Amino acid sequence: MLWKSLIALCVIGVALAEQTPVFLWGANSPQKPSLLTVKQAEFQQHLATLLKDHMVVAFEENGLSNKDFLCSNNEAQSCYAQLQSVSPKTYFTSVENPTEALRAAAQKREHNSVDATGQLVNPVKCEAGTALFVSFEEAEAETRADTLKSHDSAIAAVSKQLDCKVAYLYMAAPTTAPTVQRRVRRWTASEMTGYRFVSGNQFQITFTEVKYNGVKVEVTGISISNSSNIKFSVSLATKDSKAITFDISLGTYDGYYTLSNAAYGGQALRTPGVNAPTTFSYACGNATWSSKPTATNMVDKLTFSSLQLQAPFSAQTADNFIFGDSWDCVGFVTPGILMGLFVVVILLVIVFLGLCWMMDIKTMDRFDDPKGKTITINASVE
Repeated sequence: MLWKSLIALCVIGVALAEQTPVFLWGANSPQKPSLLTVKQAEFQQHLATLLKDHMVVAFEENGLSNKDFLCSNNEAQSCYAQLQSVSPKTYFTSVENPTEALRAAAQKREHNSVDATGQLVNPVKCEAGTALFVSFEEAEAETRADTLKSHDSAIAAVSKQLDCKVAYLYMAAPTTAPTVQRRVRRWTASEMTGYRFVSGNQFQITFTEVKYNGVKVEVTGISISNSSNIKFSVSLATKDSKAITFDISLGTYDGYYTLSNAAYGGQALRTPGVNAPTTFSYACGNATWSSKPTATNMVDKLTFSSLQLQAPFSAQTADNFIFGDSWDCVGFVTPGILMGLFVVVILLVIVFLGLCWMMDIKTMDRFDDPKGKTITINASVE
């Protein structure tokens, strides 16, 4: 039956729900019985109340369990010497999907990580209503006790950097969350063999070559004007005295920088989808900016090969900075992926219906008895 299948799916969903401990401090919270699990909806409602006048910072620890809170070093001192002194504080022994509850409760979500020195990798603006998920960079050759002790110190260091009303959470990272590891980024082809122009810690752009309607354009320099905290203009000088100009603006809500108002020699060009987060560099193997069609349907094209650019919009960024991870211009969901997902959905529907029909099969309720009266079935032809 269909209802049996639905019940089975519900049971599987409950079994897959993560129930992990959560340590909350910096804000008052109702106490819960230790042996009861706090449901996701209940915890989400509580976090939504806190987010009205607090910023919620969630430190996600890989593999956190109730046993970790009993951790101690060789001198019988707790691994959480800093967390022991905070107040007010509440300890939940079991919360259902705390990460998903916080994601659902928060309108604005940000992600960050803590390095080995206890400093946030990216600057944070303290703002009520924001949920900040903070992960720890994994260190090598450390015991579990050493790891928890270093993370305890890092949490204390981060807490001192925020000066608004903040509610802190220390909870387990989801099992599907990737491990944060820092790696050295390799240089792209454009940075090694092409053009590279840098303006302090404000903007950087590289490319192997640029062509206008198939004719190579020699770029000679860069200049920044009309600079502010959220917008500035870039001008790339060329040998033919036709500058390549465009504006870079920062979205105050989503934290993405966007390239707009591009022009070559005063001719306006369309630049669809040139944007990326401030911690990433926008990269495109073949970026084409085109003009509007003329009366004869002619379109002028400015083409960059191996284009890469970034605008950090952060005063803490070092001069002559290295590009962040690439935010590629090619979308992840391709037509092939969509076709594959469509076929998988159809197969799952067929399997699901087949299982429902198989579960609805019933055996016969009457059988022929060799010692009894023969079962006769009257049939008539109409």
